[in-house]
Parts: sequence; structure tokens; C-alpha cells
Amino acid sequence: MTAGTVAAAFAELYGGDETKALPLCRAAVKELEPLIKPGADCEDIRLINLGAALVNYRLTVRQSFAGDFVSSFRAGDVTVKGDSAAPLKAAKQELSSAFAAAAPLLRDSSFMFAGVKV
Repeated sequence: MTAGTVAAAFAELYGGDETKALPLCRAAVKELEPLIKPGADCEDIRLINLGAALVNYRLTVRQSFAGDFVSSFRAGDVTVKGDSAAPLKAAKQELSSAFAAAAPLLRDSSFMFAGVKV
């Protein structure tokens, strides 16, 4: 998995600009590398798609903070309102689904074994 493969997947899956997303793709690869199980195929499409979903989520968060989502539109007597949080919810769900798909290739860091004194 490289920043280039993640950027290409991001552009294909989410219609984003590969060039503009490249810095976030580099960061996503660096963030995900330590989570990959030893011996797992780093070029597995599930990992690449996970990187792309992470980039999509991060960009969606940035857009929501910048107020780039239209929440209402008025044309004459007609007003259409939308949920401005919907894109963020969708991106978060997409990221969760990508993590679930890639789970067999990722380390499980949520388990802890500790002794208990009785």
C-alpha cells in the first residue's frame, strides 16, 4: 500500500482529486501501517480501500468544519432543506465498513490480558 495506490482508490471510489488528496493519503498510509498484521499482503485491496475511506472521512470532516455543505436551498416559494451532517455520517459509516472488511488483515489491539489478585 502506497500513497499513490490509496490516492488512486480515493479518486475512483469517491470522485476526489488524487493530487489534492495525496498529503492525506501519505498520512493515512503511515497511520495504517502499524495496524497491519505481520505477513499480511500490504497490497490487498481491502487495505487500500481502507486508506481511501480514511482519506474520504478526513476530507469530509474538514469540509463540515469549513461549512462547505449546503443545508438548504430556496428558489422562489420552494425551500429544500437537507441534513448538513449527512455527508459526515455517510463517511463515518463507509470508514467503519472498510475497517470491518480489512479486519482479518489488521492487528487486534482491543484485547488485553492482565492478572487479577484475589
